[in-house]
Amino acid sequence: MLEIRDLRVHIDGHEIIHIDELDLPAGTRLGLVGESGSGKTMTATAIAGLLPNEAKASGTVRFDGQDLLELNDAEFSKIRGKRIGFVFQDPARALNPMMRIGRQVSESIRLHTNLTGRAVTDKVLELLDQVQLPDPAALVRRYPHQLSGGQQQRVLIAAAIATDPDLLIADEPTTALDVTVQEEILQLLISLSEERNMSVLFVSHDLGVIRFVCDRVAVIYGGHVVETGCVEHVISDPRHRYTTALLAANPGMPKTDDFASFMGQRLQTIPGHVPAVGKFPGGCRFRNRCEHASASCAEPPMPVTLGDGHRYSCWHPDEES
Repeated sequence: MLEIRDLRVHIDGHEIIHIDELDLPAGTRLGLVGESGSGKTMTATAIAGLLPNEAKASGTVRFDGQDLLELNDAEFSKIRGKRIGFVFQDPARALNPMMRIGRQVSESIRLHTNLTGRAVTDKVLELLDQVQLPDPAALVRRYPHQLSGGQQQRVLIAAAIATDPDLLIADEPTTALDVTVQEEILQLLISLSEERNMSVLFVSHDLGVIRFVCDRVAVIYGGHVVETGCVEHVISDPRHRYTTALLAANPGMPKTDDFASFMGQRLQTIPGHVPAVGKFPGGCRFRNRCEHASASCAEPPMPVTLGDGHRYSCWHPDEES
C-alpha cells in the first residue's frame, strides 16, 4: 500500500527527515512514535503532501504503485481527501468555526463523488452515525463551538473517511482529550480500520497508545527511523537505546506486572532534550543523550534485521530486555 524509500525533507538547508525504508501494508495500522520534535508530524505531512512551502521533499513515497512526490498540487488533490484521509491533532483549529458541521463533512463527498442533493445529506448522516455521534440530524446544523472536543474529533474522523479512503493518517488525534474520550476515539479508529480494511498511519508520542491501536510501530528520532517491527516484539524486546528510554519513561508501561512496586518508583526521564533543527549530532542522532554512546556512534549505525521484520540501527543495542 505505502512504500517509503530514501525520503528526505529539507528546510533552509537543514535535513529534517531522512527515512531510508518504511512500509505500510494494506489493512495494517502502523504507529509512528517519538518525542515532540522527533519528526513524526513532518513525516506524516510529507506523505500527505501537506508540507509547508519552505520544505522540500525528495526520494520515493509510493502509494499503491504511484510516487506521490512526483505529483503536482492538482494531481495530489485528486488523491488526498479521496484515497488518503487526514485527521489533525487539534479539531478546534482544523474545523472552520464559521461553517456548519454538515457542510464541512460533505465537502469531500461533493468534491470526490458523484453524489448530489439528498444523497449527500444521507451520506453525511450515515457518517456521523458511524462515528457514534448522537442525533446526527440535529448535529449537522450546529457549529464547531457547540460541540465538545470529543465530538469535534469524531466530526473530523467522519470527514476523513467520507470517501472510503485506503489510508487514514491520524496525527495525535487524542492529545487534547480526557482519558475516557481518548479510549472511545482510539477504539473507533480500530473498528473503522477493521470494518473498511483501511490502512492507518497513527502518529503519537505515547507507546502505550501505539500498543493499543497498532499492529506495527516505527520509532523515530531526529527524523530517522531507529527501530521498527511488530508492536509486541518491539515493546517486549526493544533493541535501540532510544526505544528502551521511551519505554522506561512511559508511566503507563511498567516493565513488570507488579504494578504496586512500580508505583513506588521514581519516574525515569530521558537525559537532555531533543535538539533544535540543525543541532542533531552526526552518526547516531541519539548519541549525545545516550549513556551507552562511544566513539563508534559518531558513524551512522548499520541496520540489523531480526525475525518478523524487526529492524533497528544501533551500535550498542539493548540485548538484556
